[in-house]
Formats: sequence, structure tokens, C-alpha cells
Amino acid sequence: MPTRVFRAGNNPTVFIVIAALFAVVAAACGTDSGGGAAAVAKVVANDRIYTVEDFEALRPSGVKTVKDYDVEDLPAAVGAVQAVYNQLAYEIRFYTSHDDAVAQGASYADSITGEDAVVTGDEVLWEEGERDRRKCSRAAATPHSSCSYSARYLEYVIRGNMILFCEGNESKEAFSNCEEFMALTEPSPA
Repeated sequence: MPTRVFRAGNNPTVFIVIAALFAVVAAACGTDSGGGAAAVAKVVANDRIYTVEDFEALRPSGVKTVKDYDVEDLPAAVGAVQAVYNQLAYEIRFYTSHDDAVAQGASYADSITGEDAVVTGDEVLWEEGERDRRKCSRAAATPHSSCSYSARYLEYVIRGNMILFCEGNESKEAFSNCEEFMALTEPSPA
């Protein structure tokens, strides 16, 4: 009896099963089992109304507001600034209420954060400050002109009427930076 050689490439069913298994393994690798640091809640509803002045008052803690953005083309926003703290950039957008921040701001926030962020080109939803929301990533030993733009802010949090965008090299680090920055806005215990 001749030996039969099995070739997955000749059988579409086997290919589909292998692709499905790969997708399941990839999805499982991308989830956090909770073994790391406590997760930061992306959206926290509260009645607090943050203002630019709240963050300007943090100057003694090392926070500097460095840019004030025109929000005319940012739906429902009443203000937006860029701040620097511990040599990291943050963008802070203000809305009249928490509901406005979630309803009007979340889709804009999603579009400029994460690995699939839109930070250049015609698909950028809000152009004001566009250059501040991207960073140049170069492979080692590439010339100055070779630049691949990626998102500066990998994550954001919504607290009260504010959306805070946070820098970091990974999502977990960005959330940690958000948490550290937000801790400055909380009153210290008496």
C-alpha cells in the first residue's frame, strides 16, 4: 500500500481549522488575566466639572499646560489643552458634562488612540493639534527622512466632563500614566 502524504494546503477545511485555532490563540494572548496591576477604568461617571484652571493650578506639582487648542471644530467641546508632566505629553479635552464627553468625545478619542490610531491624512477627525498627537517611529539605522507616524497617546480616560489622553509605549503604561496624572487632581487626605 503506498504511503499517503498529508498536505494541509490541499484541503481547505484543514486550512480553515488551523486559521481558526490561530485566531483563538492570538485573542487569548491579547487578554489580561488579571495577574498584573489593577486595571484602570476607562470611563468613570462623576459630577465633577474639570477646568483648565484645575490643571494650571498643578504647576507646583510639575504640570505645565503648554498649548491651548481651538475647539470650534470639536463637537461639544468647551476647551482643550496639551500639558506636560514628568516629561510626558497629555491632551485634556473639556465638555459641559460627563454625558457630553462620552456621547460626543469618545468616538473622536477612539480614533486617535491605540495601535490603529488615525494620526495623519484626510481621515483625521479633528485637525487642530494633529501634529501633537503623533510621534515619529523609525527602525534602527534608517535615514532621517524615513518616518512612520504612530499615536502619541495609546489610551485615554473619561473622568467627569474631561477626556484625558495619555502617552506610553504600551497600553498598560499609558493607563498607568493616566492614573498617576489623575491622582494629582484629587484632594489630599487631611
